[in-house]
Amino acid sequence: MQVGPLAQVLVGYQANHALTKKWTNKALSIINSLSPRAIGVNDLQSTMGRMVSRAIRSAVIAELAVKHWQLLVDNIASGDTDIYNEPVFPVGEVRGVGFHEAPRGALSHWAVIRDGKIANYQAVVPTTWNAGPRDEKNQKGPYEASLIDNPVADPEQPLEVLRTVHSFDPCLACAVHTVDMHGNPIATVRTLDGQQVNCEV
Repeated sequence: MQVGPLAQVLVGYQANHALTKKWTNKALSIINSLSPRAIGVNDLQSTMGRMVSRAIRSAVIAELAVKHWQLLVDNIASGDTDIYNEPVFPVGEVRGVGFHEAPRGALSHWAVIRDGKIANYQAVVPTTWNAGPRDEKNQKGPYEASLIDNPVADPEQPLEVLRTVHSFDPCLACAVHTVDMHGNPIATVRTLDGQQVNCEV
């Protein structure tokens, strides 16, 4: 399933999260002042929507940051100056998982600690979710689903495909490849320092 700013905005909007609704409505108002047709929340399920959702989430987080800063200042003023809790690991094996909402979307960290040392560690990052293949029910992953019926002006230079995939803000290692159905590279680009890079998505 899709994770990231668009998912956060759509879920927050549906849940009547006050700041999400405030900033989404503000963004839609600006878009509608420029658009020849009415644009609604459902229209955010698009390349444009993923880009706009990043701005919406930034506005929400900026407003929350002011609130949290004040809570921190008030807490310190009340005498609570502790800055961390000393970690204590029991002897033997401990397993843990932590979930976080990163700028690109849902992020989880999984760890196994044995006798105070990390024995195994894994991160499941937002790009893993968004770039995921079809599932066991043959449902399309987010990238594939977003490309259905997406017009491409020049198949030799599929800029529309790249724009749509890049609107998910994939990590760099996942964002630079374009190949055809048989795995053959479609395009080659040169970096700013002149190095040649084969593109394979």
